Amino acid sequence: MNGSLEVLDGGMLTTVQDAGRVGYRNYGVPVSGVMDDHAYSLVNWLVGNEGDAPVLEMTIQGGRYQFNSDAIIGLSGGEAEITLNSEQRKANETLVVHSGDILNIGQIKKGCRIYLAIRGNWEIEKVMSSYSAYIPASFGGIKGRKLKKGDLLNWQTKSLDTEVREVPQKLIPYFSSKQRIRLIEGPEWQWLPEDQRAKFLATEFEISSQSNRMGIRLKVQDGFNVIEREMKSAPVVPGIIQLPKGGSPIVLMKDAQSVGGYPRIAKVIDADLWRLGQVWTSNRLSFKMISIKEAKKLTAIQKNRL
Repeated sequence: MNGSLEVLDGGMLTTVQDAGRVGYRNYGVPVSGVMDDHAYSLVNWLVGNEGDAPVLEMTIQGGRYQFNSDAIIGLSGGEAEITLNSEQRKANETLVVHSGDILNIGQIKKGCRIYLAIRGNWEIEKVMSSYSAYIPASFGGIKGRKLKKGDLLNWQTKSLDTEVREVPQKLIPYFSSKQRIRLIEGPEWQWLPEDQRAKFLATEFEISSQSNRMGIRLKVQDGFNVIEREMKSAPVVPGIIQLPKGGSPIVLMKDAQSVGGYPRIAKVIDADLWRLGQVWTSNRLSFKMISIKEAKKLTAIQKNRL
């Protein structure tokens, strides 16, 4: 069965994303993919898709979408007002929509990203083994850009048999305005003098409005300073915290470059990285340093929960 929807309003920033573009960082290609892996797993489970299936990632403002066929959908992530033909609906449960239905997702009030999954195989071309849009280079997703009015998304599905699923309450995150994110030491952590390391772990950071899918910029009144040493370009991955000149840290995210020339003072553990995919300017962040052994244990627990 063929299915499709038309974009009536693409919101602030809606793109096609999936589990990411793995294996191309040595060519300078970012991993991309969803910013919130936790919500991504939940939303694909709601509709019975494979774990690496594409979804729509909506940032700050959802959008309006008209379905031109019946479909099984799911929404998860940040908290927003959701209506289907003006009737209130909930995220984190399987939804059945019919041809002609209009789905409206309002401003995201808690968190900053919400995800829409649709049962079926989307008719989008993979670029380097991924459906994910990477806007700076204009490839992936739908024409390498954010969705806009008039765009069509098509898919094929074998069945619309409905198995209504609901995400267990224990897996639905609470979006606190203050979060403590766990870290492991980065390769240049010791480049910070002892007093600067203590200051970093005691600081509550604000989020800059210049943050995006490439990196979360942290605001601090007095910048951090490393011991003067020569820093050569070195590999970086999502979660690395870089300290550029000026002393305001940047947490690299999914669209970040693969090589950087700033000290890598720490790395957000994999089990907490999805939390940063939901922070915006109203949030405050602080950090806690843990061991690599503990970080691996927490990542395993997170995967088992899902």
